[in-house]
Amino acid sequence: MVLSESHRVVKKSFETEMWVDGHKLPLNHFVQETIANVMVGFSKTLKGLEASPEKIEVKIKKLVKQVDADAHTYP
Repeated sequence: MVLSESHRVVKKSFETEMWVDGHKLPLNHFVQETIANVMVGFSKTLKGLEASPEKIEVKIKKLVKQVDADAHTYP
């Protein structure tokens, strides 16, 4: 594959999608790999996970009103 000098080839290890309010966002390969590597790295630091995950799902929902929460407890 021949690319111009401004292009880089990345090794693709993950298929990453991001959905916001029901709309799939377009992610280039670099962003897909970055998001995936951050989430895999983060998940490896959590207790109870012994091996590298095959699939990670994260759901984020904005609360109607902010609440105070102890950062060191589980909901």
